[in-house]
Amino acid sequence: MFLAAMSRSTEQTSSKKGKAAKIRLNHIGLVSQNISEFVEIFRLLGLDEVTPPETDPLQKVSASFIAADGEVHIEILEPTDESSPITNFLKKRGAGLHHLCFEVDDIQEIADKLVKEGFQMVCPPVDCAAYDRSFKRQCRQPTKIAFLLLPNKILIELLQRGQ
Repeated sequence: MFLAAMSRSTEQTSSKKGKAAKIRLNHIGLVSQNISEFVEIFRLLGLDEVTPPETDPLQKVSASFIAADGEVHIEILEPTDESSPITNFLKKRGAGLHHLCFEVDDIQEIADKLVKEGFQMVCPPVDCAAYDRSFKRQCRQPTKIAFLLLPNKILIELLQRGQ
């Protein structure tokens, strides 16, 4: 369902703007009570290119990114306090897979189209300067992120890189 909706969104975007929309896997998000524990596991696997933890006060998380394959990363999140959106997730499901993040050219347009396809908006597009700080990106406009829940309960993050 997600891929079909993304495909329809891409086709509509392509015909509207005259070019194909860029949609690609950016990262796989994992949650943990302790970022460093997960980082050590991935270092044992030979993945040792890791960004320092960066706090996002809006999302109430700290995040580190591990280079996995070229442009695709593994994001490890830990809550910064009990009101973090991932705190309940950790209590109910424990540490592990949390979301898949797809990079898009126009986050608002894709998010709106996915909602029309039946996706539930969990977090509308918001600025995420922490992403830019993690990768030492200097941007006039910060990266934007949004979270949507598929009908089968898979959490999808959309990311539009800052410019």
